[in-house]
Amino acid sequence: MPDPDLARRHALRRLAARLINGEIAPADLATEDWWETQVETVEERSFVALIPQCGCCIEYTLGSDQRTWAAELRIAALAPTSSPPIGPGC
Repeated sequence: MPDPDLARRHALRRLAARLINGEIAPADLATEDWWETQVETVEERSFVALIPQCGCCIEYTLGSDQRTWAAELRIAALAPTSSPPIGPGC
C-alpha cells in the first residue's frame, strides 16, 4: 500500500483522467480539497494550481471566464495522465 500522500497523488491522476474522459465536470473538482494535495511533479503542480478551493471560488474568481478556465484545466489534466507512473499502486 502506498503512503497516504502517494495514494492521494494517484487519486489526483485518476481524477485528471476522469475529467479528460468527460466523466466529471471541471466544477466537480472544487468539491474536495484537491488543491491541498502534496504534489511533486511539474505536471501535477500545473493541474492542481487550477483547482479552486471551493465551488463559490469558481464564480467569484473566474466570473464569466469559466470556459477559458475549464479548457485550461482539461489541458493541464493531460500532463499528469500522460506522464510516467509516480510509484507503486498506479
